[in-house]
Amino acid sequence: MRTMKDNMQHFVEELNTRGFVVLDNTLSEEQFSALNRAVDRYLERFPFATSEWVKSGSASYQAMDVLPKTSDFDSAIESPVTLSLARAFFGEEVTFEHLSILIRNPELNPAEPKGWHRDNTRDYNRRKEIGAISVIYYLTDVSETDHCFSIVPETHNRLVDLRPEEVNPGDETDITGPAGTTIIFQARCIHSGKVKPNSRRRRTLHVYYWQAGKPRTSTTSTIPIRLHQKSDPGLPPKLYSKWNVHDVLDAIGRKKEY
Repeated sequence: MRTMKDNMQHFVEELNTRGFVVLDNTLSEEQFSALNRAVDRYLERFPFATSEWVKSGSASYQAMDVLPKTSDFDSAIESPVTLSLARAFFGEEVTFEHLSILIRNPELNPAEPKGWHRDNTRDYNRRKEIGAISVIYYLTDVSETDHCFSIVPETHNRLVDLRPEEVNPGDETDITGPAGTTIIFQARCIHSGKVKPNSRRRRTLHVYYWQAGKPRTSTTSTIPIRLHQKSDPGLPPKLYSKWNVHDVLDAIGRKKEY
């Protein structure tokens, strides 16, 4: 029988080899129900029409700077299984980078402006600088007819020279699963949100981790002082250390200088 430590080593190897891991039951029904209620409360305070949400394509809304407004989502950052995997992957230097809420509404003719891409920088020549890992929590059921996350395996290592525009139909793996499904992937992997006509509304939470000493991966997700000052011996010591780091590997292929 595998111990949790054995499983973590297996997951790290899978993450290194394929570029992604899909975990079942990472969130219990109670946990993802609580997170869904938190999303409901956030929408009540900040409807889609407010500046808290960024619309992309025809059906997608993303709230980027959630943490200063509520602590309801702190548990998603510190979820024991996913944080343990990030810790096993990066060691004690692991840092939290970003949290956002993404809602994709039903749409007969959906459009996804990003298409196939790598995260953090769109500059193909800088793709090997991308080192973060991303966690996606499915808060709603995702079937074959629903909007889903799609990824091209091994494009972080063996196929790292593949350009997003060179992806052919069938190269990708679509991730479906019930609410509570968790996807952890290398941000260097080519991926996309695959939007589908007649999909149900899909809710996801997105969390990024990287390492101390590396640039931030986000200019839009503030780390509030309550997290930076948090004292918990069970957490990695540098988890919230980037609260005031301004060196950012951003989405247009350059580091911002402040």
